[in-house]
Amino acid sequence: MISLKTRLSVTLAASLVLVLAAQWWLVSRSIETLLEEQLSTRLSHDAESLLAGLSFAADGAPVVDARRVALVYARPFSGHYYVVRSNGLETASRSLWDRALAVTDSAPGLHRRYLLPGPQNQRLFVLASGYNKHGRNVSIVVAEDLSDFNRSVARFEAIYGGVSGLVLIALLLVQWVLVRGGLRPLDEMRRELTRLERGDADRISVHAPSELVPLAAELNRLLAALANRTRRSRVALGNLAHALKTQLAVLAQVAARPELHRFPELRRALEEPIEFSRRIVERDLRRAQLSGPGQPGLRLPLPDEVAALSATLRQLYADKSLAISVRMPGQAVFEGDREDFLELLGNLLDNACKWCASRVSLDVATSQGLVLVVEDDGPGCSDEQLDELTRRGFRTDESKAGSGLGLAIVKDMVDSYAGTLSFGRSSALGGLRVDVRLPTALSRATGNA
Repeated sequence: MISLKTRLSVTLAASLVLVLAAQWWLVSRSIETLLEEQLSTRLSHDAESLLAGLSFAADGAPVVDARRVALVYARPFSGHYYVVRSNGLETASRSLWDRALAVTDSAPGLHRRYLLPGPQNQRLFVLASGYNKHGRNVSIVVAEDLSDFNRSVARFEAIYGGVSGLVLIALLLVQWVLVRGGLRPLDEMRRELTRLERGDADRISVHAPSELVPLAAELNRLLAALANRTRRSRVALGNLAHALKTQLAVLAQVAARPELHRFPELRRALEEPIEFSRRIVERDLRRAQLSGPGQPGLRLPLPDEVAALSATLRQLYADKSLAISVRMPGQAVFEGDREDFLELLGNLLDNACKWCASRVSLDVATSQGLVLVVEDDGPGCSDEQLDELTRRGFRTDESKAGSGLGLAIVKDMVDSYAGTLSFGRSSALGGLRVDVRLPTALSRATGNA
């Protein structure tokens, strides 16, 4: 999509080009008209000089006194010509040599201007005027070659066009600077949004022009409301899990009462859903224990979080003498919510710890987004079971404690971050291998757009 800066620049540039082009055309036509008026005035003066030096022969033929005529009219094909006609007789300038101009008589008091082809492919500007002298109608036609006139106009248009081009370039530079400066607050807000998306900030700065302050304030309000809603939801979930755990303990005591020993089927019908619910509640409580307090919207440094998570899992599975090896860059970060990451990695490592014999490995890479590889030395899964691992409630071994929801939750979390999740057999440890790839926040924003 075209940026606002590009749209403004192109629109203003097109406007400047149209304005300067129209100005160039209008000025050029004005100069051309002015020169034509000057040319017409000069030819009119020449016609009046011819009229003043005009006399008539005995046969009525017009005769022009050569002393009253400029020498340019005597030089052959000079580009300056005249024709004087009266009563069907005419006299012409020596400059025409033996050529004739196709002119018509003009009535007294009538002045006409037009273009006419002349000798040697000249293009002539003609002024034809009608007079009355000594009771005789006289038509005087004065013409001048337009070559010098056209060269002057073309030279002016070239100079003015060059100046206009330089002015256009200067105006485009000024316009670019003004547009860039005027849109700088939008660029700053875009950078704020990028920082927010990457997790470098938890709110948008409101130091912006008055037009953008309401937008920034509304976004900050929505971010705060979303954070509060998420925090309340998680607190409510933890409270609900604790409450359910208490009630499930009560139900378990009821199911264990001696009076129900006589009804084994009824007792099993009560114990199975109670046990299933207890496992779900314990999983949520364990997740809350692993997550702890968090501040959404910030970049999460991983080394300390992974170390704390590994220590917690070693305590939870102390009976296995668990060895969890971790390899990651020292500056590895997660661009997202802290509790989301701890829930994702916590479920992966919890699943690996549950099924391993004694060894679990975690490899973290940050070259292209965030890559998590979790492996264990457990029994692994068959090819048929790999496709079922993320199905809610699926368990490869019903004798193992669990709800069958951990990897399904991981799949949902990975999908919410536009990542990929894949399973296979670990070539290093022999058990299950889980690969998680999460794009950067900026990549997700670009992909979603």
